[in-house]
Amino acid sequence: MAALATAGLEPRTDGALAGMEDVSEGGALRAELLTGQTGVRITGVAVDDMTDAQIEAVRRLVSTYCVAVFPEQFVTPQQHVAFVRRFHPITFTPGEDRHVDWPDVHVIARPGNDLPPINGFHTDTCFVERPPSYTSLAAVELPPTGGDTVFANLYIAYEGLSPVMQRWLSGLRFKHVVTGTKRPEEVPNPVWHPALRTNPVTGRKALYVTLPMRCIEAEGMTQREGKNLIAFLYEHAQNIYAMYRHRWQPGDLVMWDNRCTLHAGVYDHGDAPRTLYRVMCEGERPFE
Repeated sequence: MAALATAGLEPRTDGALAGMEDVSEGGALRAELLTGQTGVRITGVAVDDMTDAQIEAVRRLVSTYCVAVFPEQFVTPQQHVAFVRRFHPITFTPGEDRHVDWPDVHVIARPGNDLPPINGFHTDTCFVERPPSYTSLAAVELPPTGGDTVFANLYIAYEGLSPVMQRWLSGLRFKHVVTGTKRPEEVPNPVWHPALRTNPVTGRKALYVTLPMRCIEAEGMTQREGKNLIAFLYEHAQNIYAMYRHRWQPGDLVMWDNRCTLHAGVYDHGDAPRTLYRVMCEGERPFE
């Protein structure tokens, strides 16, 4: 909880976060936990009105609790991009289509009976040298029911491993490849990232694993050994006690830290459309 003290937030005895008085103009920035350890709701200030100090508080909250929900924002694409750019430079997934009017925006739109090529817990765009640090989604068109997004906490996944497994994974790297993009030929060659990743904002270690079809090989291990190890870690990362499930509401803006979070869309909304706008910013090269 030291990170929260830095941001001006202290935990209450009931597990929720106490409110935070803004350090400058603009009113109070308030934060409330959504589960025991994963997910935080941030209210009190519109995202396009945040001060630099408030942006830093948000950065620390997102990186500490993996995912943050900003309700009733109703951001325009321009506001969405401008907000995300305050964290890191904007990035985009190679091989995907850009919005015709807003090239930094990726449109995620499909009915619930039209499954995407990737449908499972994953971290975004892990197959590049500098994967995105933060991903954000803004609600545009929502189904009457269903279409939730679920998030899994990879800090807890790492901390839930035995000390023996933690030591064994230290220094190990996994090979990440592209799957599911519309033009895979535009994606760079496979990259190697550490199995354990330190978040530079919090200093905490997290397990860094994703879909086994994207995380395909463990350095120095046989194909069978690596495949079995990755499958075990991927399953281990999906402990229900380390998850937050977001039920979308009109105006929602959601941001998460890809360095410590897996996420998955739940395509259970039938023929009803579900449209979200995605904006991401570039992170550092992963390091242990």
